[in-house]
Amino acid sequence: MFIMSVLVVFAAACGSSSTNNNADEGKQSDKAENKASGSLTISGSSAMQPLVLAAAEKFMDENPDADIQVQAGGSGTGLSQVAEGTVQIGNSDVFAEEKEGIPAKELTDHQVAVVGMAAAVNPEVGIDDISLEDLKKVFTGKIKNWKELGGKDQKITLVNRPDSSGTRATFVKYALDGETPAEGITEDSSNTVKKLIAETPGAIGYLAFSYIKD
Repeated sequence: MFIMSVLVVFAAACGSSSTNNNADEGKQSDKAENKASGSLTISGSSAMQPLVLAAAEKFMDENPDADIQVQAGGSGTGLSQVAEGTVQIGNSDVFAEEKEGIPAKELTDHQVAVVGMAAAVNPEVGIDDISLEDLKKVFTGKIKNWKELGGKDQKITLVNRPDSSGTRATFVKYALDGETPAEGITEDSSNTVKKLIAETPGAIGYLAFSYIKD
């Protein structure tokens, strides 16, 4: 998988429910040892998942009586579940007020990180760089074959995230200037997107830096 030089940077936010429930239990500490205990469930953005998993593991190492479950599912899922009270923290690449159907006034946004994003292509397409203008043309269907960009005579296959994805929302906003991507493969998971790009001839998609290791 080749990483293109066009990057998009976005803020990742964590929404927390205005009600405490199990979260209060998770905040209680053992007064004798000043250690946290209880359980906490976090869901949402797959772009943030590696960071959140690492933070959760470190916290549990330092607080053996704490149990933190980290789930993905996408930004929309995280915001919906925290609003419903089924999880205590919902991770999202966009703020709650930017997501349609989310009761943003009932949630509190906390900006916790800035995540880089890049377009990535199958290594056999024959190009290793692309302008932002051409990237937009590729994802809106105006450029359909890699030979139009100096690459192989090969059909371009788009790998998109679903409408509920904060990664997709950010990519559309900043890379495509709000234009709707053309039809392609749609996958929920960033790991699956990465795998598809690497294995599908002519594929191009977009990933958070946390999923780019090559």
